[in-house]
Amino acid sequence: MFSKLSAVVLAAFAFTTNAAVLNMYSDDNCEDWVGSRNVWDNTCAEGVPGFQSFVITSGGGGGQLVTTWSPDACAGPYTNCVSAGSVGQCFLATDYAGGSNAISSSYTCGSV
Repeated sequence: MFSKLSAVVLAAFAFTTNAAVLNMYSDDNCEDWVGSRNVWDNTCAEGVPGFQSFVITSGGGGGQLVTTWSPDACAGPYTNCVSAGSVGQCFLATDYAGGSNAISSSYTCGSV
């Protein structure tokens, strides 16, 4: 049975769970769209399509940073780290090894 306490807990969870949303592009100037991905606060999104630039369309929680990663994991070298609040701007997501294929959202660059 759904109690009032359950409703309060669910409502609190709904207001504290956020996600940054990114549009990903295969070129370095945000023109050739390859997909879109939600990245929940303090998590890693692995196995995303390879991309070389991105635009944040929704910023997620306050103080979060979006980090893009060149390996297919949120570890090792990262290609960029920007404020999740930088909605609408085009950012590069490349390094000497090429583009990115993982994204994290956290309070510090290079961590989850």
